[in-house]
Amino acid sequence: MNLFTSDIDWAPEAVIADTIELFNKYNVKCTFFCTHKSSVIDSIKSDNNFELGIHPNFLPLMNQQQGSIREAIEKVLNIVPNAKGVRSHSLVQSTPLYQTFKDYGLEYEANTNLPYKNEIKPFKLWNGLVKVMHNFEDDIHFLYNFPFDDTKINTYTNMLNVFCIHPIHIYLNTDSEQTYNKAKVHYQNPTELIKFRNTKVVGTRDLLITLLNNHNKYFDNSYTVYEYLKIENFII
Repeated sequence: MNLFTSDIDWAPEAVIADTIELFNKYNVKCTFFCTHKSSVIDSIKSDNNFELGIHPNFLPLMNQQQGSIREAIEKVLNIVPNAKGVRSHSLVQSTPLYQTFKDYGLEYEANTNLPYKNEIKPFKLWNGLVKVMHNFEDDIHFLYNFPFDDTKINTYTNMLNVFCIHPIHIYLNTDSEQTYNKAKVHYQNPTELIKFRNTKVVGTRDLLITLLNNHNKYFDNSYTVYEYLKIENFII
């Protein structure tokens, strides 16, 4: 069973829309973790194919800038007030954060990356918050310098896989850190970004299309993260 998640990371509207269009084309569900107000994201709030979680950014606090943990959470909860899940930007996590997430009514957190680990299983923390791991992340994959024609996990199994794939890397078809670094100066300009899309080797976009196509061949259903946790009774 493959679950798909995406951290939108302040991507521009056209880049987010591009990712949504791919999931719609293959009729596969996705959980988006949101960083900012987006009309494109607003348009799918009532779409059962998508779940919206929050993606708070705690990095400014770590750099001793102004703000607080609660302000960072409330900023994105004001955008997605019905969110059930959270994944922090850069996967920032701690014991106090787990409790703060729970205090705000969040039911699961998804901050742990276990690259290429088979048989990942959610579990409940002491306070009832459910921890969800992911075993594939596009930017980690290219930091390992691994090619994108191989996920290095078994994607044809009933064992759980959770993918974290970013709209910017889908749009660019990122295959390497170099591809991304050349393009990211144009991060907020989709017209310029598209000029840097990788067309030479298999990249993130190619991989996602293969995964979505295969999902429909080998699995009868797709689920958002929250739906999966409900079905598996991690959340009652």
